[in-house]
Amino acid sequence: MKHLDLLKQLIAIRSYSGEEDQIRQFIAAWFKERGINSFTQDKNLTAYLEGKDKSKAFIFNSHMDTVSSGDSKWKYDPWSATEVGDKIVGLGASDMKSGIAASMLLAEQTIKKGVPPVDIWFTYVTKEEIDGFGTQSFAKWFIEKGYLKKYKELAGIFTEPTSLIEIEHGHRGNMFIKAQARGDSGHASRPGLIKKHAVRQIIEFSDVLQSKFKVWSKEFSDGIFEPPTVGELTSIHSGVVPKEVSGKLCIEVESPNRFPSSCVATFDVRTTPDFHKVAFERISEVGKKYGVKIDFAFPPAPAGYTDPNEKIIKIARRIVSGSKLTVSKGSADLGFLSAYGVKAIIFGPGIKDQGHKLNEFAYPDQIPQAVEIYKQIVEAWAK
Repeated sequence: MKHLDLLKQLIAIRSYSGEEDQIRQFIAAWFKERGINSFTQDKNLTAYLEGKDKSKAFIFNSHMDTVSSGDSKWKYDPWSATEVGDKIVGLGASDMKSGIAASMLLAEQTIKKGVPPVDIWFTYVTKEEIDGFGTQSFAKWFIEKGYLKKYKELAGIFTEPTSLIEIEHGHRGNMFIKAQARGDSGHASRPGLIKKHAVRQIIEFSDVLQSKFKVWSKEFSDGIFEPPTVGELTSIHSGVVPKEVSGKLCIEVESPNRFPSSCVATFDVRTTPDFHKVAFERISEVGKKYGVKIDFAFPPAPAGYTDPNEKIIKIARRIVSGSKLTVSKGSADLGFLSAYGVKAIIFGPGIKDQGHKLNEFAYPDQIPQAVEIYKQIVEAWAK
């Protein structure tokens, strides 16, 4: 089965965020063998199929990166694409190499059929799991090249895993916040001399921030998006210093009998559209009261939203029998395109709750099902 072999090949390629070169080259070579022209755009890969109606365009977006396999032991090799019954187990099986495979096979079938009804763009982007840099870069390029002005109508599908049941028309925004506190350094045997304890400053700030979010979640509850949340202390570093050993950057632990002079922690903040506008300012105000400096660990990603009354959603719901229209609790890249008027949905093969999990799996038979649904959606939307 072509879709099964393709999924296995994609899983076998390690493609952590920032390490997408190999998988990009694989997709480009696969396209070339099938007569599909593609090009690299700021480490993304893009394939463009010219359609009969050049006033409309449909964009397929698939991210090439995965999260790390983690330090926990997998039951199966994360890159071996192990068949277990009707499942495939491997890193990225659901999030989102099944979606990449479906997009690639759709491009192949589309070009075999002839000229598509409208222009179709197939984009394979980087760093979705970190900051959405790839899709943001593509959007900027798309505008600079004049394509946004060229098209009278634009729609798209992000091939993220939704089990081919949920049609997501929105998602929350995301801010990775870095908090830094500086305190007194001194000997641990004389704690009475320490007036400002950097680690305790961060902990106190974190506790207050959690309380603030209980208030903000009610203030910014809009009935569409899940209220704002904060994932506190997703990392914390104190009493460690970087050190180069044999040309490699390592971490050296400072003496355990010394109070560290600084502490840095990260927070994963999820936002609604309205809260996104004020989140950084409000968090900074809390930080100021506790002597904690607030900054972005990565560039923020906006919330994404497509109105349920848009044509793309009505068509998708009609074609996908029994589908559910939802707004994601997490963050995705939709916001980088919906900000410019692209009417898009998130819909794809793969099990939604398998992303970022140990022993991640997918049902490969969903891939050809997705391809058929995508074809029907594009054809109906073009009419």
